[in-house]
Amino acid sequence: MFLRDECPEEAIEIQECIRLLNQAVEGCIEAVKQAVNKAFDQRDYQKLEGLRDLLETVDGTQEKLEYCLGLLQLEDSPDASTSMDQDDNCEEITQGHGVQLDPNIAHTLCESYTNKRPAGFEIFGTRHEARNWKDVLIQTCEILSSRDPILFSSFVGDEAMQGRTATYFAESPEGLRSPRKVKGTNIYVMTNLSANQIRNVLERILKRYGIGVADYKVFLRADYAARPL
Repeated sequence: MFLRDECPEEAIEIQECIRLLNQAVEGCIEAVKQAVNKAFDQRDYQKLEGLRDLLETVDGTQEKLEYCLGLLQLEDSPDASTSMDQDDNCEEITQGHGVQLDPNIAHTLCESYTNKRPAGFEIFGTRHEARNWKDVLIQTCEILSSRDPILFSSFVGDEAMQGRTATYFAESPEGLRSPRKVKGTNIYVMTNLSANQIRNVLERILKRYGIGVADYKVFLRADYAARPL
């Protein structure tokens, strides 16, 4: 895609806007679902028919938004890839530049996490500490795989859960960059991904599990792109 290949910074900005819109659409879907339940309790079948059509329209809109996100995705390009193995050395690389962030402020997956370091994440109302983005990815996989191991194992054969040119989930570590085995499973996950790549993978995982991105929180400890005042 021309915009993705020739104007990557603008493509990223558009992605963030689409993610915000997609989050709003998810909220709309939840509101429609509640209206459906209420109409069913009241045996208002005419309203149920209208809500069904509305839900179908909204769902189609969300699919189109996700399709656009896929077109703009930079996930496998060399310029967008930052090895997570470097994450532990961010402070040395930036030579002390950057600012410490409040690790108790919650962020969403609709944000960009380039040059930011995580303190942890929250899912199902429980906070989990993490040293880097690799930890965030692996811990999330372990939590969700324990809830539904069959669903998690299906990621291996699901093309939508893989990268355009890279394999994210596999039953063998061969061919994966920095593979990590998910505890309690026979699945390996590629962890040599940038912060935003991991964010994108998390979004896919949450959707498969029927978890809204708004229900997943991220906590940050530092922003190495920012300059101290």
